[in-house]
Amino acid sequence: MSRPLRTICLLLLAVLPFRLTAQEELARTLHEQEEVLAHDPDNTEALRRLMFLHLDRADYRKAIEYGQRLLDIGYERKDYHQAVLYAHTGLGQAYTMLGDSIAYGHLGQARSNALTAQNDSALCSVYNGLGLYALNIDKDYYSALHYYFLGLEAAKRCHYERLHTILLANISAVYFLKRDTAGLAYSLEAYERGHRLSSPYLIYIGALTTAYMYYLNGEYDRALPYIKEAEFLMQQNDFYDQGNVHALYGMILTAQGNTAEAITLFRRGLDLKEKNQTSTHVMLLHGYARALQQEGKTDKAIRLLEEALSLTDRENNAVYRGEVIDALSDCYAAQGDYARALDWLRRLNNENDTLYNTDKEKIISELRLKYDSERQENEIKQGKLALLRKEKHEQLLIAVLTVIGVATVLLWQLYRRKNRLYQSIVRQNQEALRREQQLSDHIRVLQNEKYTASSLTGEKKLTLFQRLEELMREQAIYKDNQLTKDKAAELLDTNRTYLSQAINEQTGLNFTQYINQYRVNEAVRLLSDPSNTTTLKAIAAEVGFSSMSTFYKLFQNSVGMPPKQYRDTVMELKEKDN
Repeated sequence: MSRPLRTICLLLLAVLPFRLTAQEELARTLHEQEEVLAHDPDNTEALRRLMFLHLDRADYRKAIEYGQRLLDIGYERKDYHQAVLYAHTGLGQAYTMLGDSIAYGHLGQARSNALTAQNDSALCSVYNGLGLYALNIDKDYYSALHYYFLGLEAAKRCHYERLHTILLANISAVYFLKRDTAGLAYSLEAYERGHRLSSPYLIYIGALTTAYMYYLNGEYDRALPYIKEAEFLMQQNDFYDQGNVHALYGMILTAQGNTAEAITLFRRGLDLKEKNQTSTHVMLLHGYARALQQEGKTDKAIRLLEEALSLTDRENNAVYRGEVIDALSDCYAAQGDYARALDWLRRLNNENDTLYNTDKEKIISELRLKYDSERQENEIKQGKLALLRKEKHEQLLIAVLTVIGVATVLLWQLYRRKNRLYQSIVRQNQEALRREQQLSDHIRVLQNEKYTASSLTGEKKLTLFQRLEELMREQAIYKDNQLTKDKAAELLDTNRTYLSQAINEQTGLNFTQYINQYRVNEAVRLLSDPSNTTTLKAIAAEVGFSSMSTFYKLFQNSVGMPPKQYRDTVMELKEKDN
């Protein structure tokens, strides 16, 4: 249990005596190591220390410069267990923070070297880097937590107190992104460790993540003392990523209804762009937009959210992307533009499907990386035991059984993760169907008014598409498996060329893709009802598919799982809920 939170006055007395000393020590250390390099340009220890010092300062380009020099010298000297190992570790973390996927190769090689060298100190840094990669680039919360917990085990073995505390804070941060208050225990432990070690930075990250968890739990009054403490430490020590504090502080005030002061904090955080990570800048834009939406300034909120979405694409950073898309859907719904709101909601579902597919690919990469690490270790062992030829067959048998056992465990873990992901997909689709029905109802009510007094009389293609949408929703013409472009055009009293142009300009799809999208969505709706016992073949025919193979292929591509597996998962969720 956490000790009672100290007052700000006591904190001032505790922090000020060593704050300047820490800054002076950093500057002195940088200067010393640069002096060493000036006299000995190939000094690997100086290069290693400078690389990690620049990582701490968030000067990732400079860290890469020193890390690459260290890597080249390490390979030249065949110093795999020190220079090469630490170079890959630092380069992996630097490239991760720059959103460059080359980081994964560096971190994978670093892990292989650290395991071979049995270097737990390096290994916990590697796992921290792999967790950052999974979180910032893959948005894979489960893998991030897995790596962070492996890092904790390594940190415990080598008594690496500082990184142990940072890993605890990182674990809490992942739980916040998962919207799981279980992270509170880890943030409080990080906070306690920071005070025990008298480290301003560790106290800062502990206070910040604790404030996040209390905010997530809706305990805004309990979150405020921690965020104020984090703000004080940030200002006194000029820590990097200061916008993170402003963003959370603003989110807390917005939740309390104080949007005016919250907006001031969001703007202040955005002004510190050079001191913010990409994910922090996205969070600031998202929080600012939410506050503006609460004040009724939806147009400006939409512009900020579009800027945030563009930033996630440009910087290859997936953190908070889903929240931004969901906020865009809410903004358009608040404006009464239910068609766009529905479109953004569908994009959110597509994002979730993409994350699922990405996760599968990452699992495959993990299996390959583990295999490569084991192979490297086996080669070293075989070299040492070259003279013991009589034991060769026994060792080979043990190695094969080990690989089979590891493969079995990994496949079992893969099955469990796949099953959880399938359940997540089904729940998301069921919620999307509910929201889609609400939005469709709003559209249906408003369209009657639009057709009688529309300002779009000159936009014939839009009007044609709206009439087509009405036929799809009201008459479900897509259920006709003989439906052709000519037949649809005839129903709309137009020609096939105009119809194709209208569909393509409004959806980016051709006629067949557009019709099949409705068929798949209707199949999802039917299969999401656990009381529906209609056979898959009958459902395929009912929604308009004349071929079962086409139905299976399009359903898999759109939803991310086969229709049979989708139905089975719906039944499992029903039994679990009951």
